[in-house]
Amino acid sequence: MAIRVFISHTAKDEKLAGAVVEFLQGNLVLADEEVRCTSVAGHKLPVGSDSSSTLRDDLGDSAVIIGLITSNALSSGWVLFELGAAWGSKKHLKPLLTDEVNFSDLPGPLSGQHAARISSKADLSQLIEEIAGILQAKRRAAAKTVAVMDQIIDAHAQHMRTPVSAPSKVRVATRAKEPEFSGIPFSELVKMLDDEKVKIPKEVSGADKDTEVSLLTLYVGNSRFFMAGIQSNSEQGSPTAFLFNEVGLRVMPYGLLQFEKLPAAQARWFKRLVVSADGNKFLAHYSRVTAKS
Repeated sequence: MAIRVFISHTAKDEKLAGAVVEFLQGNLVLADEEVRCTSVAGHKLPVGSDSSSTLRDDLGDSAVIIGLITSNALSSGWVLFELGAAWGSKKHLKPLLTDEVNFSDLPGPLSGQHAARISSKADLSQLIEEIAGILQAKRRAAAKTVAVMDQIIDAHAQHMRTPVSAPSKVRVATRAKEPEFSGIPFSELVKMLDDEKVKIPKEVSGADKDTEVSLLTLYVGNSRFFMAGIQSNSEQGSPTAFLFNEVGLRVMPYGLLQFEKLPAAQARWFKRLVVSADGNKFLAHYSRVTAKS
């Protein structure tokens, strides 16, 4: 049975993620196998499966991705990766924020997403309505929905009373040896970008057939074009439109690209992606590392 809802979260928020699952299934008729939440029993990855490839497949199959965004999640490279991948692939992404997170804390293009507060019954009701419409899922009886609404509000209150654990000294010392980008160590970010594959249509590449290349290769190989700025109003199907939509927008959540401020007359109609300060540092470090190998 295909995964229909993917709940992106960090393992530190296991209890709150479990409450989100209960809230979801208490409102909608969904089988356990249709909901992926890697920290919650009954919704974890299959035993013996390859974690990276299974998660990538699940993200691709899911119709809805719920991003459980807490202060823990904002410091998690994998959560940012999952949300960035969902955003870049134009999935139905539903950010769900706890009260310790401000809307301005959302990274990159996610800051433009309308987010729901897990502490707001009105927001939670709207979230369920939207997910039910997307999935065309049957609703549960009113008595059960009221109960799970109270449970998730209580779980959020308990979460807010739990102190945020500081990273261990060992972990800090290890990560300090290499630069970080959006809180993700360089080597980890390189692997994440290299693992994410992008299909290049033959019409764009000029090859005899469609090809598949890593997001890392496309970003690094076309960095000079991003430095010059790639605009969103490029002709549909053109190489520049492909770079804007399939490379630029996928890389933005990691802070390697940014929207450049344009004159008011132009900004109304299109945007331009350019390499950010962090992007320049990433490319420079990548060049140094590859030159030594």
